[in-house]
Amino acid sequence: MDFAKFRAGQAQQIATLVGDAAETAAAVVPVAPKPKAPPKAASHKKKATPVKRTAAVADLDDAQPRRSSRRNPGRAAKLQEDDEALKKHQEEQERLDAAEAEERNRLKHGDRPIEAREGGVNDALGQDSLDELLDRLAAYDVKDEDAELKWNVGERPKAEPDKMRKAAAGWDLRAIVKIIPDRIYSMTVHPDPSRDLVFAGDKTGNIACWDATDAGTLRPDLDAETKTKIRDGLKKEDGDDDDDEVDEDEAEEDERQWGKWWHWRAHADQSVSFLKFRPGERKSIYSSSYDGTIRATNFETKQSEEAIDASEWNGDTLVHSFDFDAATGNELWASDDDGGLLFRDLRAPKSTTKRWEIDGYKVGCVSINPANSGLAATAHLKRYMALWDLTTLRGLPEDTDWRDVREKALVTGFESKYACSSAYFDPTGTRLATTSYDDKIRLWEVEPKTAIQDLANVETFKPKQEILHNTQVGRYVTVLRAHWSQVPTLPPHLFVGNMHRTVDLYSPAASKAVRRFDSESLTAVPAVTAAHPTREGRYFGGAASGKVSFWTEDLPEDA
Repeated sequence: MDFAKFRAGQAQQIATLVGDAAETAAAVVPVAPKPKAPPKAASHKKKATPVKRTAAVADLDDAQPRRSSRRNPGRAAKLQEDDEALKKHQEEQERLDAAEAEERNRLKHGDRPIEAREGGVNDALGQDSLDELLDRLAAYDVKDEDAELKWNVGERPKAEPDKMRKAAAGWDLRAIVKIIPDRIYSMTVHPDPSRDLVFAGDKTGNIACWDATDAGTLRPDLDAETKTKIRDGLKKEDGDDDDDEVDEDEAEEDERQWGKWWHWRAHADQSVSFLKFRPGERKSIYSSSYDGTIRATNFETKQSEEAIDASEWNGDTLVHSFDFDAATGNELWASDDDGGLLFRDLRAPKSTTKRWEIDGYKVGCVSINPANSGLAATAHLKRYMALWDLTTLRGLPEDTDWRDVREKALVTGFESKYACSSAYFDPTGTRLATTSYDDKIRLWEVEPKTAIQDLANVETFKPKQEILHNTQVGRYVTVLRAHWSQVPTLPPHLFVGNMHRTVDLYSPAASKAVRRFDSESLTAVPAVTAAHPTREGRYFGGAASGKVSFWTEDLPEDA
């Protein structure tokens, strides 16, 4: 079709119609003659009523042809096809999202096997080796721990800072090994008195175990021939001539053994915030996570199962900390990001878990007093440490407003200048230590059996001592927490990471560190710390790189 001719014809038709319409309008509405100019004296004369031209306009509209494009039907069909395709795409995406959510839910809440992630980090060992480790851990009997080496719970031991300073003088850096993929958030040490087994949790839900028992010692197969092979290998790697010297530090590193390590996925892509062994039961390790759950990794069954799901109350909540009662290990308490304190008796089903709001903001730490399981300490984002009467709390309805909870179950507390990041009782239950962002470690003395009654009317629980300590971790360093040593053969002391890339030991009777572990080998802050609970002089520091540093006594070959 010649569209130019077609459009010219349309224009001609329109012009003709317009002309006809004008003639019709002239016939229907005659033009009034022009009135004469009125005399000035007749200004009061009425004006002529104007003639409306509505009829002519209406006739013109009726006569006007309406233009339509032959392309419109095709465009409408195309739009309809696009809408149907978009609808199908949206339905398919919704189906995929639902399947993905179901899989995430299964990974988060379901039981699953402990599967080694072989070779992922610095040649981590595989499944067969991990199974051997788990079998050995499952066979461990708590009776192997010396029953005589126990704290006198409820009795406050002497601080003896000089004795502690002397004991720590011979401890030094033994080894640094990367054992886990990402930034370390939590650590704990297995109580086996014959081995050094440290567990670490990282930013992406992994748990690692490092057997550091022989770390730093000379290789058992090291002889003159092996030494020659090591040096020849280093020369070949460096492309050096035979006459060139070998880097002695590299050679010495290859001449020593650094232990064994394994890691596995414990939580679904969220930080492992805390790790702890259940008192009196060493066949599993408990871990909390920012995915809102607490899980138990069972060494006997080689399975991980869920113990608490805090997301039942709030789907986005984070679990920061947990603790057990020291007497039985059956009562599990946890704190979350929404001001909640959760409780489960591990002898009862998971569905019996209860939760009370004790604050309107994050509760970052909870500690149960070893001498009185009805007394708990918590650390709060809103700058304070609090002591709680758990017996009263458990008697309150779960939906009690947190202000009413504080009115009824709060014993006393202390408010610092900035957020309180941790609060822990010592192994005897007679001392309490907190860290906060005002660069202070605070210590209190507690009478655990009578504290609830004695402190009920104390508005501000003033600390016994304050120690200056840099706690300004910033964004990329895990929060510093001061922990108590559990070893009963040493004087009571705290260990905590330092922003100056050290781990510091503090006595409750000294304002300065009795020992500071430092080394030029440390390139990052050992923010997360742990210590062996039954062996003297074994301290660990975890960094954002996934590396763990190990301090202990000097080796005979290095003395």
